[in-house]
Amino acid sequence: MNTPPSASPLAIIADDEDSGRLLLEASVAEIGLSSLAFDNGADALTAALGHDVKIVLLDVDMPGMDGYAVCRRLREQPRFALTPIVMVTNHEDSDAIAQAFAAGATDFISKPVNWALLPRRLEYILRNAAAAEHIERLAYFDTLTGLPNRQRCMKIAERMCVDSQSALQGVAVICVDLNGLKRINDTFGHSMGDAVLQSFAARVVATAQQFNVEPERLLVARFGGDEFMIVVRDVAARELATQIAKACCEAFKQPITHDALEFYAAPSVGLAVFPDDGADAATIFKYADTAMYQARASGNGGVATYTPAMSSRLRTWLELEARLRRAVHNELLTLVFQPKFRLSDNKLVGVEALLRWCDADYGDIPPTRFVEIAEDSGLILDMSSWMVRAVCRQLRKWLDRGICIPVAINCSGKELLHGDPARTIETEAAAANVPTALIEVELTESLLIKDSVTVQNTLKRLRQLGCRIALDDFGTGYSSLAYITRFPPDRIKIDKAFVRDIDRSNGDAAVANAVLSLAQSLNLIVTAEGVERHGQLHWLRARGCHEVQGFLLSRPLSAANLEAQFFATSKPMEDDQLTDRTDRIGL
Repeated sequence: MNTPPSASPLAIIADDEDSGRLLLEASVAEIGLSSLAFDNGADALTAALGHDVKIVLLDVDMPGMDGYAVCRRLREQPRFALTPIVMVTNHEDSDAIAQAFAAGATDFISKPVNWALLPRRLEYILRNAAAAEHIERLAYFDTLTGLPNRQRCMKIAERMCVDSQSALQGVAVICVDLNGLKRINDTFGHSMGDAVLQSFAARVVATAQQFNVEPERLLVARFGGDEFMIVVRDVAARELATQIAKACCEAFKQPITHDALEFYAAPSVGLAVFPDDGADAATIFKYADTAMYQARASGNGGVATYTPAMSSRLRTWLELEARLRRAVHNELLTLVFQPKFRLSDNKLVGVEALLRWCDADYGDIPPTRFVEIAEDSGLILDMSSWMVRAVCRQLRKWLDRGICIPVAINCSGKELLHGDPARTIETEAAAANVPTALIEVELTESLLIKDSVTVQNTLKRLRQLGCRIALDDFGTGYSSLAYITRFPPDRIKIDKAFVRDIDRSNGDAAVANAVLSLAQSLNLIVTAEGVERHGQLHWLRARGCHEVQGFLLSRPLSAANLEAQFFATSKPMEDDQLTDRTDRIGL
């Protein structure tokens, strides 16, 4: 037996008769195939599992493992689902034929064989098999990445679960969601997005394969969009799956480079294991997806392993999402306003509009919770539009009463990258007949450092409308001083994380001093957030901070309470009034 050239299409032959084996080898050689020939079924099976095989020819009657058994074992492997397997036998009765097809045979050839005709018969079988494979690929494989699709993945996973029980193994499903693909499509077009996705897919496959799991125990599939599934069968399935999941997170810390551009994907990964977490493959896939959502909801991605409590949280999440959708569409949200004060004279110089949601059954929902739900569901765009509309209506009411005060609104990442905040502000301000110059837009620092065309164009349009731009949470992201000098905001807000111990911590004081120095050189206004103690206030005033906001001065107020407390008179608050206010609100 000679080893065939690695590039040649390969036939596996098993026949315990020397003459029959030689004639079968000659027949496959005539149609351009190399062959590996054996006189027993066990060796033929081993060889088939270790090679890329084009066709298998099996004698039925062989010592040890017969042709039927070899055929059944091959069909158990996903990659042999469409490989032509031809049974060659002396038996011509209907029972033998039925047995052959029941075992998974593609065709049945009776002895004595017409050797002159056999090569043509094999060509016909192979031709029907290039057609069947094409149909199979269209139905069961993702056309972009070449990976198995959802339907095929589920089918193979079900078989793996059955096989694992007899082998005392487990089957782990790892759900890998690669965030950021939609932004690539929106910014650079679908051709670029497809190319980057193919690179993403290749990295997922390479990461899974580095663990050297046998092909029949490992599957990587694309479920759609930027969601991939890794299925692995092993005695220690949970431990192995955890290692693979963590490796996926590590792998995507490095960017994908395409056309001299670098693209990052922040994976959220969830995993569940059969039979520990569920009694069937469909349940395990559902729970792996649930765990992935839990990982995404944590805010920093990473890996989450399914626990029963996650299902309860997911049901609550989905219910809150539905209730939030109704609240937005039925205008059941409310606004409160956080006052901002100028330190030079303690005057109220503006307010920040904040969303609040009180559900009839769940009560007050924390903003961090419902904003997260809105971001994940895509409802954030509708919610942001509602907020702009409500702010403009309130500004109109104040203007009608002779009150002119700027209002700051927060712009989320999804709104900036996928919505059109400038157009929304322009439309709603025109509808309410209020000047857009009274609206300030607060952006997080991490958004500005993306420095994308979308961000730049949006900022230019907001400036053209007369809106002021504030850089929120400054110092907590990845500072890009080059960007600030190229397109400076009107205001920098020192994040409350640095204000908390600004008068007690040398590190926090150093950050704040650096921000104040930067702002002075660029002629920017500095607002300090989260001022709750007099020590913080005195430190900021002594170092030339322009404005402050926080519970020391005022909690967020309804429009009515804001009017009653600050618009009844035009006199500025003195420091002793700040103390009185602090006492009244219990700080």
